[in-house]
Amino acid sequence: MSATSLQVITLDLPNPDYANPESSSFYRVNSSYAFEYLTTFDIRTLSTNGVASGDDVSGLLYTPDLLPESECINASAPYVPANATRLANLPDTDYDLVAIAPWLSPQCVQEYLSSAREIDGLVRGFLFYLPSDNGTETPPEVNSQVWGLGDGGSWKRDNNFPVYAIPGASAGILMEASALYSQNLTDVPYGNVLVERYNSTDYVRLLVDIDTAGSGSPLPSLWVFLLVVLGILLAIIGITSLVMHWFQGRRRQVLRRRVANGEIDLEALGIKRLTVPQEILKTLPLYIYGTGSPVTPTATVSPAVPAAVSKEKMSSPSDKLSCTARSRSSSPSPATRPVPATRSTSYRPTALQQPTCAICLDDFVPASADSEGSIVRELPCHHIFHPECVDTFLMDSSSLCPMCKRTALPKGYCPKSVTNAMVRRERMVRRLRERVTDGSPIPAEGIDMLHESDDQFPRSLGERIRTRTFSGLSQLRAGRRISSAPVQRQQNMTEMTTSSPRSALVRSHTATSLRMGSPPHQVQPPSNPGRREWARQRAIAMLGRQAASDPDAEEARTTPRWRKALRSVFPGLGR
Repeated sequence: MSATSLQVITLDLPNPDYANPESSSFYRVNSSYAFEYLTTFDIRTLSTNGVASGDDVSGLLYTPDLLPESECINASAPYVPANATRLANLPDTDYDLVAIAPWLSPQCVQEYLSSAREIDGLVRGFLFYLPSDNGTETPPEVNSQVWGLGDGGSWKRDNNFPVYAIPGASAGILMEASALYSQNLTDVPYGNVLVERYNSTDYVRLLVDIDTAGSGSPLPSLWVFLLVVLGILLAIIGITSLVMHWFQGRRRQVLRRRVANGEIDLEALGIKRLTVPQEILKTLPLYIYGTGSPVTPTATVSPAVPAAVSKEKMSSPSDKLSCTARSRSSSPSPATRPVPATRSTSYRPTALQQPTCAICLDDFVPASADSEGSIVRELPCHHIFHPECVDTFLMDSSSLCPMCKRTALPKGYCPKSVTNAMVRRERMVRRLRERVTDGSPIPAEGIDMLHESDDQFPRSLGERIRTRTFSGLSQLRAGRRISSAPVQRQQNMTEMTTSSPRSALVRSHTATSLRMGSPPHQVQPPSNPGRREWARQRAIAMLGRQAASDPDAEEARTTPRWRKALRSVFPGLGR
């Protein structure tokens, strides 16, 4: 492969004639009294045979011997010192070798290569230099005619070792050092010091190490550095992401625990819209209005007074007044009624305390001797509604009371999944409330969320009466209350005829009986899909601003893509 750097160091090698034959240890001589040399990115790779990508080419430096009758000996004499290190100056051991010689004529180059091939594969590389080059610049390109031997490039394939070209200045330094380190230990530079540290019979020779890379340019080392930096950054990002996911998981657990302990109401704070499951809705009691009696299953509507209603209660002024309140006629009541749940903390209001269903604006009919009374659903906040009006709203839209916005869910109820979006919203609401308490300025993006959570709490009794209970007063005209429930379109149209005085007297008597408190035949609003949907929509309008049913879906709709990607890696980052 292409060479990127060349380093030369000095080694102390044991003499095999005196040392233990099994010992092959060698030592690097300290650079303060030994030769060392390093050059980078000025080496030209001429051939890459016999070396794998990334492997270093190393061996003891020497100059190959030519035949005694070769004319190249005299041609090389000006460029090769007479006492340069030869094969005979090296230990008789199978050390790896790196040859060095001048690039003279094609014949001389072939002779040097042939001499290197004869050493039973010990040569790991060959260094050539141009005799006419005394500079430090990189030798000519590999396809230059200077490196041609007239054989069509076959010399590159015939040699099982790589061939490199080095600048003339570097070659002069190496050839001079090779001549200095070709003698005995006492004859090399600083021999008097080395003989005190090493055996006097040892060899002190030069070792060449050529670092190779894949492309022969400085880019591979740069790419390696960049990859290392990139790997470190990815590791930091990965570790940070794992830590933030772990912390966010802990925050979800803390939020779930606080919700389970009743410390946080997710829907009241505008964090997540909750609904009342069917099994919990069944536990909310049904009562006959004006009594404390739970609803009992009956086959037909009985005109008799429930057993729980005593004569003392009927004789009270409030009950006498409540008996005069009547609901408008509607569709027939169902033949059977559900079995309610019983609860010891029931509110059981009288007729004067909550006389009207706040959703449909129809009056509740108290139980009396002539009427069985309206069936009402009581929420934990002690507000009552028609079951036909509130049940669908609680199961499909919200768990909050349409009047006071208190939850109908039991304390400690927690949704199955607590998401990162819910954690972020809870933290934002908590921080905004702390800023309001401390008097700190509130960021613009948090004002809406603060209002959204503050709207969940009633401000005063008078405001609740104005905004909730009497929201339908605009429909009262000419002293007569008109219900906001949908008109029953099944009523048949009849032709108006002139009435006789007798019929007029009958109608006048009927109206008088109604004013005196005669009960209508039906007291419960109809329970059909159309009316239930109307009641649900009206309860939603009463509730006003609600939390998002799915905070994750809401964030996915309003959050930019770059922030989504950032939050997927760092879940606790940002709002």
